[in-house]
Amino acid sequence: MLLLVAAPMTLAAQDSAAPYEAIDDAGARTAIRSLIADAAARGLPTSPLVTKVREGIAKRATPDRIRNATSLLAERLAKASEALAPARSADELAAGADALQAGVPASTLRDMRRLWPGKPLTVPLGVLSEMVASGVSQQIATRRVRDLLLKGASSAQFASMGTDVRNDIASGLAPDAAMELRSKGVISLLNYQAQVFNGMLPASPVPIRPGAPPKK
Repeated sequence: MLLLVAAPMTLAAQDSAAPYEAIDDAGARTAIRSLIADAAARGLPTSPLVTKVREGIAKRATPDRIRNATSLLAERLAKASEALAPARSADELAAGADALQAGVPASTLRDMRRLWPGKPLTVPLGVLSEMVASGVSQQIATRRVRDLLLKGASSAQFASMGTDVRNDIASGLAPDAAMELRSKGVISLLNYQAQVFNGMLPASPVPIRPGAPPKK
């Protein structure tokens, strides 16, 4: 009983410093406060919602637009929470919500969780969202990220590949071609490392790196 009474008091204490208090529309302010309280009660991370409100205020968006954007984000967080269960962190859920916003279906999130049941998907999901936003077709981006998950790529390898793909695109390489090239390079490295580990190949004294785009 004590916890049930203490929770609203804590929320009320936090309200005075909440960014939505700066919204001059009372209806929108109340609605946003309720959205955030409801998310907290459902075990969803509230920091992405608070950040969304701050962004809207900084951009001088109307109260209705801020409320709608916050509501849509809350829905995506709930959908990501269901698809990624058991999610490991607020960052992972936020990454899942970003992927959904980029057009990645919830079925893909469920598949990624199945492939990596005990590892955080924050970085792979972030890279998938970035690749789609950078112009890589969703089909190719999803397939290649899935391949890397199956091969056991590390979060650092995912992040490095994402950086390489963005740089390749900025240099003029087609997004799909850049994704194919860089992901295949990581897979080749992972295959080589697996063969060395299993004693099928001798260790190379020269580090093997994913291939660079062809010179023009």
